[in-house]
Amino acid sequence: MSIEISEKSVLLRRFLMVAYGLSEADVDAFMKIVNSSEGKDVDAISADLGISKSRASLILKKLADAGLIEKQKNSGSKGGRPKFMYYVDKKEVIDKMQKKAQEVCKDLSSIIQGL
Repeated sequence: MSIEISEKSVLLRRFLMVAYGLSEADVDAFMKIVNSSEGKDVDAISADLGISKSRASLILKKLADAGLIEKQKNSGSKGGRPKFMYYVDKKEVIDKMQKKAQEVCKDLSSIIQGL
């Protein structure tokens, strides 16, 4: 049984929403960061998603708190508040997501058996 790319994308998005309690905007931001080779900052996520910087900051904090992204101080920022780049350690996040998927499936299986 072969699953189309778009169907895989839909399944991944649904998994992220259910397993991590993410909104569509949260998932959109996560996917932008995953697909970025150098990471993204608040300004880039804000521009990419057409949302305010404060909303982008909240989304990035939620993703970082969930352990899906990591932040690193941007060495190029000068003075003022430090700027951070957000990135995904793909190997690490894949391992985390696989463990989470197993937990969710186990929980779901026990719920179904209890019907």
